[in-house]
Amino acid sequence: MKSYIAVCFATAAIYALVTGSQSLIYGITDAVIYGSILCLTGVMLWNTFKYALPRHHNPLYHSIFILALSLLISGCIVGMETFGIFLFLPSLLTFHVATIPVRIFITFLLIIIFRLFYMLCQPKDSETPNENVTDKTAHTTGQSIDRIVVRNGQKIKIIPINEILYIQADGDYISIHTTEGHWLKEQTMKYTEDILPSDLFIRIHRSYIVNISHISRIEKFGERQQLILHNREKIKISTARYQSLKQRLGI
Repeated sequence: MKSYIAVCFATAAIYALVTGSQSLIYGITDAVIYGSILCLTGVMLWNTFKYALPRHHNPLYHSIFILALSLLISGCIVGMETFGIFLFLPSLLTFHVATIPVRIFITFLLIIIFRLFYMLCQPKDSETPNENVTDKTAHTTGQSIDRIVVRNGQKIKIIPINEILYIQADGDYISIHTTEGHWLKEQTMKYTEDILPSDLFIRIHRSYIVNISHISRIEKFGERQQLILHNREKIKISTARYQSLKQRLGI
């Protein structure tokens, strides 16, 4: 923590020097205010990156979100800094306001650097610690699992497999649907199909695995068939997998 605080204030001192100082007092005040804000913001950003970022399989969407978030936070940081200058050195506020665009740009770059540092520090699966242990054990031993564990905000949610209605492919993730809602997990459909009990789940489409006990009926949909679940959701069945489904259901 001491090293983190030292880095924040050293960065703030360089920042104050780069953005220009009308006097020594102004430079010191600017550095102290900016450094204090950086310390607090850094902790909040770390937790945001770890827990609060939305998961999405599209890298472009994720990058745009990070850039927009960084720009918004940059504006907030410089805004708080400006308010501090207004409180302590109101006579130099006009000079400070004139440098706001440069300050926002520098702060934006610092946040991007912070994001890259976070990504380097975090192992690939660190955002979901221990949530794959049960799955990996079952896959290694060839046994089926009785629950799936996912990250739900800052909490770990355990989903009993008998509560799962169906699982849908979502890029590099799977979307696990229950009557309570749906959750994303970074896992492939093939891996999921292998670890789920085959007497309870069946893959009816390259993008869908369905819990057989939640199937209400099958009906025609154009030239193909579709499933109707007990909650009235409809899922299309691929032609290649329709016969396997009929055999499983004994029809």
